[in-house]
Amino acid sequence: MKLQADDVEKPFRKLRKQLNTFPSNPKPEDVHSLRTQTRRLEATFAALELGQKKKSRELAKLIRPVRKAAGKVRDMDVLIGDVLTISAEPADEAAVRLVEHLAKRRVKDARRLHDVVRRLRRDARDCLKESGRIIRKTLKDESTTVDSDTGPQILITELSHWPALHEDNLHLFRIRIKELRYMLQLSQHPDEKLVDALGGVKDTVGEWHDWVELLKIAKEVLDPQSDRGIIKRIEDTGNTKLIASLAAANKLRERFFGVSDGRRASRKILPMAS
Repeated sequence: MKLQADDVEKPFRKLRKQLNTFPSNPKPEDVHSLRTQTRRLEATFAALELGQKKKSRELAKLIRPVRKAAGKVRDMDVLIGDVLTISAEPADEAAVRLVEHLAKRRVKDARRLHDVVRRLRRDARDCLKESGRIIRKTLKDESTTVDSDTGPQILITELSHWPALHEDNLHLFRIRIKELRYMLQLSQHPDEKLVDALGGVKDTVGEWHDWVELLKIAKEVLDPQSDRGIIKRIEDTGNTKLIASLAAANKLRERFFGVSDGRRASRKILPMAS
């Protein structure tokens, strides 16, 4: 997999800029962009097998807390939007209470994210700048060989031997194809059909997982009897998303990873709310 120095270094530059200007009260698009860039950076480490180098370990340690904190805020943004799509009416009292709960969590998580960014910003930016310089020098040095195929091949092998899909391993499957997609996008001439297919399944499975998380929160916040209606709507939507996700993931495996037994994948349905 041939890599271009500019393409590989780009996530380092973008993340450095984002950390420097990240607002104290970030919009959903700010959070999503920050999280995406940290993910891309981690995929770059894996694709170039940089994880064992001292500078890469140092940078990974600095950006991991940022990625996790951004993920929590991003989750609340997505879940709030999901609730609004199934609200029976604008004045749906149960939906309003659920959105208010999610919004409060979002405020707390955004504060934590800001604290993490502020605490790690200087060291992370310095490390990003130096790491980007090292990578550029390495890729432009014709005497240096960078094995950028090993990371993607390891993931492709893992996905080719993945057990039958069901709700317990589907989210982890999504994480793996997301990593593979980021790695392939580093290539100068990636397999566009595979990249697009990975992106489609990533989104489909991600939507299902969001509804799983929303159901858990709804059961904690809402009354199982008086709020049964909205809980049931969340549950039904999650079941529909699960079936669609399994179908899409199995089709991907059959088409690109040589897995011919996708039809026998387990299709567990989300448990009914009690």
